[in-house]
Amino acid sequence: MKKVMVVSKRQGGWFALERREKSILYLSLKLNVRFASLDLLRALTSILKKLEQHGETLHAWLQRGSKLAWAFSEFAVSCGNSAAKTWRNDLDYALFLGRVMSSSRRGMFAT
Repeated sequence: MKKVMVVSKRQGGWFALERREKSILYLSLKLNVRFASLDLLRALTSILKKLEQHGETLHAWLQRGSKLAWAFSEFAVSCGNSAAKTWRNDLDYALFLGRVMSSSRRGMFAT
């Protein structure tokens, strides 16, 4: 679980958790808790699933952004900008578009 916590901090998913969720994870690591309580196990499982979903954000941004980059490129090429074909394979541009278009959920340029 410690590795999951460190990775989620690097990816930014840790900061999307509520304070009590962070506290539960931190205390379970610090106190070396045994999983005798079914409620504790359910709570930890729920929190870890939430972290997993937030970790997939980068992939989702790239996927969404790639579709948008392709669409914008098609439009620009149809308007006469032949250099816009390079936008289709530009990962930084796709990531930017994916992050901006998903900003309504997490805030503009959220990390």
